[in-house]
Amino acid sequence: MSKKFFASQLSLFDIFLQDNALMGNNTETEEFVFTDEDKLRLDDYTLDNYCDDVNTYGLSMTWDKINYFILNYDCNNSFLDISDFGELYETGLALANKQQKKDSGQYYTPDDVAYVMSSWFNELTAENICDVACGTGKLILTYLDILGEEKARKLISEGRLYLYDIDKTAINICKTILLKKYGKELETQIHDIHCDFLDSKISLPDNCKVISNPPYTTVKNLLPQWDNTDVASDTKELYSMFMEKIITQSISSVIITPYSFIGGNKFYSLRQLLNNYSGFIVSFDNVPGNIFRGRKHGIFNTNTSNSVRAAITVVKNDGSEKGFRLTPLLRFRTDERTALLKCKTLESFISDKLQIVDNKNPAYSKCHKELQNLYDCWLKASDNKIVKDILSSEKTDYILYVPNTCRYFTTASVRRLNRTGVMTLFAKDKATFEFLYCLINSSFAYWWWRIFDGGITYQIGLLNKMPVFFDALSDDDKKFFSDTFAEMIAIEEECIVTKLNAGTEQENIKFPCHYREILNQRFLKILSCNQDYKLLDLLHQNNVFGEKKID
Repeated sequence: MSKKFFASQLSLFDIFLQDNALMGNNTETEEFVFTDEDKLRLDDYTLDNYCDDVNTYGLSMTWDKINYFILNYDCNNSFLDISDFGELYETGLALANKQQKKDSGQYYTPDDVAYVMSSWFNELTAENICDVACGTGKLILTYLDILGEEKARKLISEGRLYLYDIDKTAINICKTILLKKYGKELETQIHDIHCDFLDSKISLPDNCKVISNPPYTTVKNLLPQWDNTDVASDTKELYSMFMEKIITQSISSVIITPYSFIGGNKFYSLRQLLNNYSGFIVSFDNVPGNIFRGRKHGIFNTNTSNSVRAAITVVKNDGSEKGFRLTPLLRFRTDERTALLKCKTLESFISDKLQIVDNKNPAYSKCHKELQNLYDCWLKASDNKIVKDILSSEKTDYILYVPNTCRYFTTASVRRLNRTGVMTLFAKDKATFEFLYCLINSSFAYWWWRIFDGGITYQIGLLNKMPVFFDALSDDDKKFFSDTFAEMIAIEEECIVTKLNAGTEQENIKFPCHYREILNQRFLKILSCNQDYKLLDLLHQNNVFGEKKID
């Protein structure tokens, strides 16, 4: 006996040329045959069998057989549990082409992240439900689980479920799982749209809400079928282009992306677009714990690490308010992941301040809500003066060296450190020199970086824009900073620490935290802020729950 049907032969995300520009898919079809031998093999299918099939027949053909088997026969093989299909597909992808996965910018959504996103998604109202870049369906399947079987089946039966992906094999897997869970009779009711979502011919349905984990990849050239918007031409980032289209064509959405749009200069047009909507943004650091890490289920060990700092954006278009509320950049340890990734816990970190970007404030600030008052005092006292205003464009005798990598603190030194990546600052005179030295060695320069970046390096352009309140100093303040400066430079040599990076020792200076504390106290006094200076410890902890401060 044999079963015959036609299956599209497509490679995963077969859309990237060497220059990272998208290209069309191969939609050529060939006859696919499912035999009794295939059934017997799948009855006792193992990981070794799967790897052999992917290497022999390719990913698409292998999954055509698996999908057909699952939908047409009783399967008692625990290896082919549909709850593991996403992981199994990712394993096959790694076998088929590891580089292709990297180039396509795919990061599969972990279970706990999918649950948080789906819970927020469930609170949004809309008639039609869309998963854009659905892949094998982690997000939409989690959302339907939250709805419950009866409501999920009703939603599908009414034709209100829309799936979009450029990967035909992945979307077929997603549909197979849906039909296995909710009934094969619903097949014609599911809108599974295999497409390039950015194609201007593709539109979301009216009155819809969208959940999405779009691809995270830069493209060199925009394709002619895409809408050439400001966001597209400015950023040339797939994720931001997906965000723009989703947000403008839906009434609400939940999207996980890299966090770079929050402050990156090239994303300013996207932030301007967001001014027309409202919602909140939760951003995650990637040290010490990573939001896309730790996905080890059963025999599958996948995606154990990457460098993406991610943000979950919840968008509403209800006209009630404009602007976005943000969390600080959330840092967590792996053993705190379960406690952190709960909706109410994450929401507890969201600021009450609605942010609108403009020329004066072009980026969102990721400020702890506990420190918002101090931040406002800082800006007010600076009276628009910034670091650049107290620096000299010419070389002077007042030289500061600032490492441009800072995991838990920033330092300035008068000693030239033996390391790569150092910013060199020339102060105009002795008083500004000592003030800057103290300011950078306090929590304030580090805080500024965490508010507007917090990634890998501290860019000189960002440091130059840091507000300064030198004009607010009294003679007593200047004497305090001069005395503290003298104490600190006297111990610079003994405070040097080294770290091996790519086989090269990198020097830094780690002053006793006592100095940071007395500097912070003095700065709060100058700013006339009655907040407890110890609140600044929030910035230097390696976790959001405040159990350990990094000295």
